[in-house]
Amino acid sequence: MKRISAIFLSFIIICVSVLSASAVDYGFREETVSDAIYLENLDSGTVVYEKNADRRSYPASTTKIMTFVITAENVSDWDATKITIKPELLDGLDPESTVMGLSEHIGEQVSVRDLLYGLMLPSGNDAALILADYVGGSISGFAEKMNAKAAELGCTNTHFANPHGLYDPEHYTTAHDMALIARYAMQLSGFMEICNTVSYTPEGFSTLHNTNYMIDQTNGGMYYYPYTKGIKTGYLDEAGKCLVSSAEKEGSQYLCVCFGADFSYEENINYAMLDTAKLYEWSYENLGVQTLYSPSDSLAGVDVKYVRNGKTLDAVVEKDITAFLPNNYDKSLLKTDVNCVEQVEAPVKKGDVLGTVTVTYEDLDLGVTNLVAAEDVERDISPLEVFVTENFVLVVILAAVLLLLIIFIIVFVTTRSSRKRRQSRRRTQAKGRRYR
Repeated sequence: MKRISAIFLSFIIICVSVLSASAVDYGFREETVSDAIYLENLDSGTVVYEKNADRRSYPASTTKIMTFVITAENVSDWDATKITIKPELLDGLDPESTVMGLSEHIGEQVSVRDLLYGLMLPSGNDAALILADYVGGSISGFAEKMNAKAAELGCTNTHFANPHGLYDPEHYTTAHDMALIARYAMQLSGFMEICNTVSYTPEGFSTLHNTNYMIDQTNGGMYYYPYTKGIKTGYLDEAGKCLVSSAEKEGSQYLCVCFGADFSYEENINYAMLDTAKLYEWSYENLGVQTLYSPSDSLAGVDVKYVRNGKTLDAVVEKDITAFLPNNYDKSLLKTDVNCVEQVEAPVKKGDVLGTVTVTYEDLDLGVTNLVAAEDVERDISPLEVFVTENFVLVVILAAVLLLLIIFIIVFVTTRSSRKRRQSRRRTQAKGRRYR
């Protein structure tokens, strides 16, 4: 059942991604440093901004989002499942590699939950290797699971060679593909709770600190952005600074992927975080759900029969037609295709369906909505009155024909009666002559 649910969720994510694509220009013109960017409004599935989003990139430690996904879907009880730390899995790690400190716990058993915190907060490459070996049977076996999942989610330019994201020429993805992976991961139980945690202390370990300064009000400095929710940082010389994050403000949620931001230790500025904050701020200030038409807006007029002195009924949309657009969207780009009846017969009830309207904005198809009657209209003319009014000449002709028919009948009856009386008199006279 869990497998079926995961496949269904994957299918929904792929469909939303396809349906939300549009050519609307949302107007972001500010300079960014990151080489590849993908920004999506999660509430509407709208892609707000893209920059080289389909270009192949090295994801660095944002890879660990997929490592989390594969682990979470293959281990049901994170607390009861404990994994023995094998030294041979850690021997090849660079001494400067980011770790959670598992080399000090060789031979011990550590829970999957603690390893997931170690994976996501300090970006522990050691935790990634231990989890991958346990879940996949080997590092290569785990990578196969990662690639199978990527394909299932609709990633078309992604290939994972390891669970931690350390450099490998065959380890790559795109900003768009990583957004598909992150959006899927966000639906998994425990994911957002872990990746949005600032610090965590596993039993027997030193406190683990999140490398995402955007969520750290105390130590985040200029990078702290109060609406950020997770998700994962990454850095390699070959990859530059990378960041996958989400933000939520006043009920509106975004997902942002920034890859390949230049970084130098001399300057020591994380431009991936600065780009992300800039994109969020601009989006919250300039974009939103706009009501394009409401039930108070008449999109067509319909003639009503059986109403004295005539009546034109307003056809209005059944419900609000909304779209995620710039606050100052160009209303001249809004188009409607109305398919509505020209006439109806009274009585009409408010809400009766009169037709449909298809609404588009630029190349964004906003779908089909019913057009309904804006008010009740009662009948105050009988069908006979309407017939007489609309067919006056015919009625006059029929009346004349009827009158002529009546006259004919009267003349016929009168003539016939007169003839019978004359015949009767003649018979009477003849009978009198016979008996005289």
